Amino acid sequence: MMKINTFFSYIDAAKALTKLLLEQINKSDGKNFHLAISGGNTPAALFRLWAEEYKDIIPWKRLQIYWVDERCVPPNDSESNFGMTKHTLLDKVPLSELQVHRIHGEDLPEIEAKRYSSLIDNLLIKDGTYPVFDCILLGIGNDGHTSSIFPGQNDLLISPDTYSVSVNPDTGKKRIALTGLPIIHARKVIFFVTGKDKKEILNKVMKGDDKYPAGYIISRAFNAELFTDSI
Repeated sequence: MMKINTFFSYIDAAKALTKLLLEQINKSDGKNFHLAISGGNTPAALFRLWAEEYKDIIPWKRLQIYWVDERCVPPNDSESNFGMTKHTLLDKVPLSELQVHRIHGEDLPEIEAKRYSSLIDNLLIKDGTYPVFDCILLGIGNDGHTSSIFPGQNDLLISPDTYSVSVNPDTGKKRIALTGLPIIHARKVIFFVTGKDKKEILNKVMKGDDKYPAGYIISRAFNAELFTDSI
């Protein structure tokens, strides 16, 4: 069952999340720590906090950074998750290019999903069939989606591919998304959900309703925690 951490403010939730992440890194015995991050406004604020207050605390040299999902746009596009992370975090902390593994949103989606899947499969330790991330940072959309897996796309929750192409049902635009099984099998899954506008959907997905991809993940993830100010 997922552990729920509720705070009075966004900043309190963000700092508690960061404390947990540091604990997870320190438990990895000096090995590379494979972290998959998400895009969006909530992570952007978290990344700014890391760059400003945790620049000298987080052991950057230990991190290998990946993306949970990406919009199919060039990295300099305003919608690019990589572009957002670059401006808010990567340009401000000591991470080398060899530690940062972006999804090539500008390339043909179907080919890039296969390339990135192969990259992850080669760089991460596998637990049987699935590559195992040390930590995956997720958000939840107002429609209950997570990792660009939207309601009605349950095939992506059980896909044998590590990454696959999804389609935003509102815009019709393609995205590349980490599929459900690698998320469920991660050593740690952290949901970071803030803002009063997320209260309603949080109450729904916390019930583990499979019609919401986030609910599906929450009910099945091996080791998940929620950090929020919305409940």
